[in-house]
Amino acid sequence: MNIILSEIEKELPVVDKTDYRSQNNSLFSQLHRTCIVIDDDPTGNQTVHDITLLTKWDVETIANQFRKQNPIFFILTNSRSLTSSKTSIIYNEIISNITIASTITQRRFSIISRSDSTLRGHFVEETNALQKAKKYKDAITVFIPAMFEGGRVTVNDIHYISDSKQLTPVNETPFSKDHSFGYTEANLVSWIIEKTKNKINSSEISTFSISEIRTQSIQQLSRKIIDLTPNTYCIVNTLNYSDLDKISHALLKAQKAGKTILFRTSSSFVTSYIGLITKGLLKARDFIADLPQNGGLLIVGSYVQKSSDQLKYLLKHCNPENVIEIDVHKALNKDASTYIKSITTVINNQLLRHNDIVIYTSRKLITGKDTDSTIDIASKVSYLLTTLIRKISTRPKYILAKGGITSHDIAVHGLGMNQSNVLGQILPGVPVWEMGNETKFPKLPYIVFPGNVGDEKSLHTITQKLS
Repeated sequence: MNIILSEIEKELPVVDKTDYRSQNNSLFSQLHRTCIVIDDDPTGNQTVHDITLLTKWDVETIANQFRKQNPIFFILTNSRSLTSSKTSIIYNEIISNITIASTITQRRFSIISRSDSTLRGHFVEETNALQKAKKYKDAITVFIPAMFEGGRVTVNDIHYISDSKQLTPVNETPFSKDHSFGYTEANLVSWIIEKTKNKINSSEISTFSISEIRTQSIQQLSRKIIDLTPNTYCIVNTLNYSDLDKISHALLKAQKAGKTILFRTSSSFVTSYIGLITKGLLKARDFIADLPQNGGLLIVGSYVQKSSDQLKYLLKHCNPENVIEIDVHKALNKDASTYIKSITTVINNQLLRHNDIVIYTSRKLITGKDTDSTIDIASKVSYLLTTLIRKISTRPKYILAKGGITSHDIAVHGLGMNQSNVLGQILPGVPVWEMGNETKFPKLPYIVFPGNVGDEKSLHTITQKLS
């Protein structure tokens, strides 16, 4: 049932407008540790800027970041595209390597397990792997799925998607019907119980209400956090960054006092926790040279309805000669190599003519008999897209990838990325990366457009900004 946002706000205490963000920056620095964001797809950096992204997590790679005393970096796992068993293996490996690197360098760390603000992902497998680590044997797990740039908020323990006027419970949206990560509950207490198949009960889950956050002092909030029973979950309700910055400050205070905390959050928390000062949206001139360039390359792989709506609007404004629809059935056939070669030729020719090219997968979703086989089909389709990138010989002006799995696979398996830098956002929630020197096209601007972000016109808006 939809709720009017203004009616909810009338019932809540006034927002605490104290500038906790800048205080968080100072307090986080006092912890003398590195924050590692382990991200289940490449979109979690959609609220940050000037931060390193890694797609490798061996001990030496992590230790190098520790030696630099880097305050924060991301590890991109793309685990949302993997089976649950593969996800468990990867997260066990990552936390083991982090622990070893920490011992070698004597650098402490905090971990944020970043996942989707619409509650899709391997929640149980990822948190279980991290909770088993020696460092987190007495930890509480704080759950904050808010992502304000995409209208994701939590009120009265119910997680919503907001369109600025109305709040829709997330279980009443298409995201809850996800073919791999579906769910029935919007109440986060019930959602955790559902996802853990009743292995966690309500007595093991505490919450912070918005009223508590707005009316209690930092000392009161911090004391409640410190007093939480180890190995339990804590849900945090937030409606805006003022709420989030304040509870983040209390969490930092609790950590400074010695409380062990594992964070399972969406993107907005990262900014609040490290006290990152926001900057304005990027303009094309910030990352594209003012020189004659080849055309840009847009690749749409995401199947969520929002992506399809954005693609439909974009195609209305495109020259049909600059649009290529990928037939997924052909991509899965034995003759896929011939099919790929023909598409590659078209892409190279059009880019050299300074035309922006739109490539998209056919919109009919092909699923398997179960979750793992469906994920496997998606991986094969993604493999086709990455093969296209490897085969093209013409450097695009930029690459825009629509969808988390799509953007990860193109960056890693198509362009050969090991490391990149987040420059900022071109639209709210849409980050721009600068590809590393090791990649196929060094310094290439790479735009990661999450499948569940933006309105109908957003994809077209970005192409106009970059034209």
